[in-house]
Amino acid sequence: MLASTERSHWLASYILPNEHIVRAWLARFPDFEADDIIQEAYVILSEADISRVSNTVGYFHTICRNLVLRHYKKAQIVNVTALADLQNDSLIDQTPSVEEIANARAKLRFLEDAIQQLPEKCRSVFIDRKINGHSQKDCSKKLGISESSVEKRLARALVLISKLYGQREKDPQKTITGLARGNRRLS
Repeated sequence: MLASTERSHWLASYILPNEHIVRAWLARFPDFEADDIIQEAYVILSEADISRVSNTVGYFHTICRNLVLRHYKKAQIVNVTALADLQNDSLIDQTPSVEEIANARAKLRFLEDAIQQLPEKCRSVFIDRKINGHSQKDCSKKLGISESSVEKRLARALVLISKLYGQREKDPQKTITGLARGNRRLS
């Protein structure tokens, strides 16, 4: 079991920021207050073994779903459409799909290649300013150049990168729309 402060941190970090998702799902059921279900879910979470929970939103949703089912089992009159919604419900999985991960990695590789194609002086300014987040003043001190030179080199780097992106958009083979194997797209 987790210590009280660790559990509080876990709830504040993973459950509370995503509570609105489950609350929106609970709004579909007019037979009871969403606040009551959420409150009961927090009571269950305060006592549950959460050390092996990997999908916090799904876990929270499942607890709330079970509480809704419990309330409907106790009810004298049950709305049939609400029960049908409950049986067919699914909470949207927020984890990215394999294709989204592959596309994001390909975009990142393209940006890395674009940065490597920059002239050395522009590349160092771009990396310091845009990737490392240094100020223009810090960058000029580090590289031993004036602030206006930093500004001009950064502007040149951005123009060159935007040209590479423009060329990529014109070439349909280089645009990313799913997984690709060799020259054949799979999507």
